[in-house]
Amino acid sequence: MNRITFLLAMLFCVGSFLFTSCAGEGTSPKEIVEEINIEKIIDGDEDPGLIHVVHFWLTDGLTEAEKKDFLKGVWSLEGVPSVKRMFVGPAASTPSRGVVDNSFDYALIVYFDDVAGHDVYQEHPIHLKFVAEHEAKFKTVQVKDNVLVNR
Repeated sequence: MNRITFLLAMLFCVGSFLFTSCAGEGTSPKEIVEEINIEKIIDGDEDPGLIHVVHFWLTDGLTEAEKKDFLKGVWSLEGVPSVKRMFVGPAASTPSRGVVDNSFDYALIVYFDDVAGHDVYQEHPIHLKFVAEHEAKFKTVQVKDNVLVNR
């Protein structure tokens, strides 16, 4: 298994866990967001790509309905054609250590083929709509982008 396939398999497992965790007991994924079926092809022979990580700290006092609406908006970002894989979930309750910051409410992890794909995403109408409709729910947003490297 090449590195990119392994990485994507691991991200899928983590993403599945995070999504299941963020849904909460008794809440099905369909109740959070409409299903989006988009074929995403990742070529293992290509350069490894770019990971876009966004941490959201939400405004205090949001209702459960507003939080669900936020998650629905986040999941709509998967509709941007340059998005190859996407994961969303709340902070994990891992043990406290000096290097761990679990203070955020939700993280969004997006995989792109390259910087150009990221740039398309930033200007895409789906992304712009998400920001316009939900930015009032963000107390703080932190973005970290990194280009993946081959061995």
